[in-house]
Amino acid sequence: MTFEFTAEQVLELAPDSAAAKAGRDLSTAAKWKNLGKSGDSNSIWGHCQGSGSSPYQTRADLSGPAFKCSCPSRKFPCKHSLALILLYISQGSLFSESEIPSWVAEWLATRAITGTRQKRKDDVDKTSEQLEELLQSKDKRKRDRLSKVQAGIEELELFVIDLMRQGIGSVKKQPFTFWKNRAARLVDAQAPGLARLISECGEICARTHDWENALIDKLSTINLICRTFLKIDQLSPELKADVLTAIGINQSQDELLSGAGESVQDLWLVVGQYNYTQDRLRVQKSWLWGKKGQSALVLSFAHGNAPFDVMLIAGIFYHAELVFYQGSLRQRALIKTKNSEPAVAPFLEGSSVDRALTSYAEALAKTPWLDTMPMLLQEVIPHKSSDGKWWLIDDNKSALPLIAREEIGWQLTSYSGGQPLSLFGEWDGTTLKPLSALKDGSYLKLQTVEV
Repeated sequence: MTFEFTAEQVLELAPDSAAAKAGRDLSTAAKWKNLGKSGDSNSIWGHCQGSGSSPYQTRADLSGPAFKCSCPSRKFPCKHSLALILLYISQGSLFSESEIPSWVAEWLATRAITGTRQKRKDDVDKTSEQLEELLQSKDKRKRDRLSKVQAGIEELELFVIDLMRQGIGSVKKQPFTFWKNRAARLVDAQAPGLARLISECGEICARTHDWENALIDKLSTINLICRTFLKIDQLSPELKADVLTAIGINQSQDELLSGAGESVQDLWLVVGQYNYTQDRLRVQKSWLWGKKGQSALVLSFAHGNAPFDVMLIAGIFYHAELVFYQGSLRQRALIKTKNSEPAVAPFLEGSSVDRALTSYAEALAKTPWLDTMPMLLQEVIPHKSSDGKWWLIDDNKSALPLIAREEIGWQLTSYSGGQPLSLFGEWDGTTLKPLSALKDGSYLKLQTVEV
């Protein structure tokens, strides 16, 4: 298989700008020796001389991608791992096909073992009575948490009602701690999803204009989630899963992967991706779009300079089996198995503006507190209006407003050349945040400000 990663895609994996620069500096033939690749070109390796007496053993599995280096760096991927792939991209002829060295083969074997999900060690060889006791203990913890959540939600509902009775103008002068303390109470009640929404209320109040309607909309969403939870016993399984997710009670990944979640196999493009920080945790949000037209959201997490638990590259296709979380909409998913397929680039079919808005209305009817929805639009042209706002206009002259920095608007205009293109972004009900553009088989990732 011929891999077609670009240097830009590889450098986006760098944990920081310093590692990216160091990786570029090391991606020269003079820094490396014993370069090699496997027969299927999935694996590459080489020795890089560092500050120590022995060269560093660096290896990469391009089907992941995945990396391993013997250097002491705590960054992942390290500069040597980045440099190895960058060198392979620019001077692939330096990598001779040869037998995989033992230090590479051992790492690949370890990856194959750890990449296979097996039964938890604690559950192995337990008697039926012990397993039943574990299930009962788990059910009790779940009931205890729901009891705490309900108490917190009942208190929150009164808080929102009081705010609306007093008038939202009264909160404009409140310090941010007014919202922060309320969010902390929800964290104590084990409802982190609602805590995040309350914190967003404080951010809305900090705006200098257009904050009133946004605050009312956010408080209405919070109140709707609270009222829905208080009737949770009357809900369908799908809506029950939706409201628990909104509150911050996540579904068990092990249960989903063991059969509780719906599984879909397809060829998926990582069509949009950006990172942000939440509660000192780095989060990577990756939107996948399948050849069959299904979209999926994959979230990856990491602390500090640790690698994300799921490694995906924007603009790369993956043959993958995804397992979707339960809910009214098939949106968030887990990756059960994947193999990158960057050489394949089938055209993804998007929709018109009107059809995309209809799909959003249908989704909103199922999940009224829907935050954002992915949109893949085709045959649209970026346009800047006389008031300085950016829009997407399709063949039917239907338009969607963009929320984007000025340079992103001009970048899209340059990329389109005045001709229609496909664009992917997140729609929040009022504006579209562009994440990527596709034209004539090429992919353009748009840089998004960290939020």
